[in-house]
Amino acid sequence: MTTIETKKLLEYRLNGTDMIYDCQFHSDHHDWIGFSTIEGDIKIMKFTDDNDDSNKPTTVYEWKKYHRGNPIRKIRFHQNRMFSISKSIKITDLQTQKLIRKISNGKKKIYSLLVIDDYLVCIGDDDGNFKCWDYRIERPIHMSLNECDNYISDLDIDSNRQFVFATSGEGTLSAFNIRSRRLEPPQSELFDAGFQSVRYLEEKNKVIVGCEDGVINIFNNREWGNISDRYPIRHNNAGTSSIDCMEVIDDEQNFLIFGTSDGSMEIISLFPHQHHQTLIDNQLQGIECIDVNQITNRIIGTTENQIYLYQYELIKSDVDDNDNVKRKKTTYINQNNKKNDGFFDDLLTN
Repeated sequence: MTTIETKKLLEYRLNGTDMIYDCQFHSDHHDWIGFSTIEGDIKIMKFTDDNDDSNKPTTVYEWKKYHRGNPIRKIRFHQNRMFSISKSIKITDLQTQKLIRKISNGKKKIYSLLVIDDYLVCIGDDDGNFKCWDYRIERPIHMSLNECDNYISDLDIDSNRQFVFATSGEGTLSAFNIRSRRLEPPQSELFDAGFQSVRYLEEKNKVIVGCEDGVINIFNNREWGNISDRYPIRHNNAGTSSIDCMEVIDDEQNFLIFGTSDGSMEIISLFPHQHHQTLIDNQLQGIECIDVNQITNRIIGTTENQIYLYQYELIKSDVDDNDNVKRKKTTYINQNNKKNDGFFDDLLTN
């Protein structure tokens, strides 16, 4: 049996914004976290235990009105590049802080973003268009399809990097085959509640979807027509807790964390379905974004302009012949091959 322990490391208000739209750990610099805002700003901050001024995070890079003041819905990192979206994708070299490429989506706002590898990036827009671009070339279109009648809320990809899963506000799950450049049938039936978030579980080969009615829908991979299972997160409050964001904590143990529109950030495991912890429950402000760093055991979540940083640890329990419980704690190695024990321990609550 596996359980999880968590510890709040920091609660911090990001000044200069009314709403953080997205947050993302840097893929290489694990103590860097990027934030994009409703005002159109991007800020990358360093969260370590050796900052001055009461261990507050420090700003590494900052861009003001980076998409002409339009809200920046998503920010992603791939190697030393930063991807950000509004009505276009901007790809920025973080070493030089210069714009490498801008790919326009016309007048249509981009809602979701997925960076696949060193040359492909996918987006879903407000009109239900799915597009895949080769961002190395001047005319970057790889594939473009319109199979949804409403905005594409989220994107994820399978372990073979063949199928991109797209959830839509209309209540459908679509799988786009980026090798054959087509919609892979079947598209799911139309559900009553909109789909807001999607993640792929490789170990179970399942597609996990968060819905507006507070239900997690579970699809078998390649059987997207209808669900194989469902998990209501509120048995006594159905329909008021939209699952707006979701991330995988541990694929092997099927641990996930999700954030809801009524301000709850919770950790669950699937197969069997079990609720483990509620990290945030303010009931006033919705959870805007969540990210997980599986290397340093960190979870970041935001409500409006408030940042919450947590440390987690998975505990594996084995029962021996004398019924004594042995607790085996997972440890993770960071980019410097050092244990992260004590990392952030001196951070103070702001």
